[in-house]
Parts: sequence; C-alpha cells; structure tokens
Amino acid sequence: MITFRRDERISPLINPPKRLLLIQSGVAKLTAATIDGHERIIYVFRPGDLVGARVLIEQSPEAAYEIIAMSSVNALSVDLADLQAVGREHPDVLIAVTSAFARRLERLTDRLMAAMSEEVSVRLCRLLLDFVEEDRHGSGDFVHLEHPLTHETMAHIVGASRPHTSSVLADLEMRGVVKRNRRDLLVCPEMLAEIVKQDTSRRVPQARKQASP
Repeated sequence: MITFRRDERISPLINPPKRLLLIQSGVAKLTAATIDGHERIIYVFRPGDLVGARVLIEQSPEAAYEIIAMSSVNALSVDLADLQAVGREHPDVLIAVTSAFARRLERLTDRLMAAMSEEVSVRLCRLLLDFVEEDRHGSGDFVHLEHPLTHETMAHIVGASRPHTSSVLADLEMRGVVKRNRRDLLVCPEMLAEIVKQDTSRRVPQARKQASP
C-alpha cells in the first residue's frame, strides 16, 4: 500500500513510475494546463480505478497529462515487471487489466469529444451524473454525490470559468435539477440524465446533416 498527500503527483508528466496503482481511497485528477495557463481536469480517478495506462498501453490518451492527488490517496501498488510476470503465467489477469484500461480510455475519449460540442450546462449535468452511485442513476429523488465537488473543481472539469459554472448551477437549482442543502449539493439523477439525453438527441441529427454530401 502506498499513500499520497493532497496535491502530490501520483504520475508525473515526464518519466512516470513503471507501476500500476489500484486506488483504495481518495480521489485523484488527470490534469494539464491550458494554453492560457489555467488547469483543466480531464478525468477524476476514484476508489476502484486503475492508474497507469501510460506504462502499459503505448500511445495512451493519458500520455499528455499528469495525475495529482485531490485528497489523501491510498493505493495498492503493483510493479509493471511483477504484473508482466504474473501475466506470463496467467494471461487472463493481463487481459482483464488491459480491458479495464481500454474501457476507461474509451470513456475518456468520449468525454473529450463531448467537451468540444456540448454546452457547459450539459457538460455539468454529465459530470454530476457521473458522480452519482451507479445504482441511483434512474432515481427521481435527490441524492448526494458519491464524492463532493467544489465549484472550482467542477469548473476545471467542464472547461468553464468558476463564475459561469456557479451561474449554471444556480439555473439548474431554479429548474429543480439540483438542490443545495447547506454545504452539500443534492442532485436528481433522472433529470440530469434527461437533460443529457435531450442534448444528444438534438445534436445527432445535426451531425448527420453536416456529414451528408
């Protein structure tokens, strides 16, 4: 087990350690600086996530980013050499690890594409829904996020300014999609999903029309 302090680099941009990490507790961010010097959070790693795609999969989309602890993070560390040794004896283990990375990288690619086409309000709804426990996604009740997010963190993830992100949250609150309870943020997964679905339904015909000769 290895522990990282808040703001400590888990995987630096240059020469990341040749190991895989299975996060046991805490959260970490896949992040980079924009051209104007602002931070952009591409992905948030949570308990159960594997970290280390860059050292296992060549030309990983994560290669241009570094991973930094957002809180105290405890993780199980496995050296790449040890994993490869196990993989030679038990190929199914290596296949399972690679498949887990492939699924997450596919989600990462989808999120990057969505960030270029979706409005901030839709990106924020998608983000909030992503932080709802999976078994509550269809709920019409207000639920807590699996991990709390500050307005600043949300802004960094959706690629908007903090004031604009706060304004979008206020609008969602007026529409009854989210509810602020003291310092907690409660969300309605069913309504979040409906907003994302409506936007997707609107954009798909437009994309097909633009693609038509």
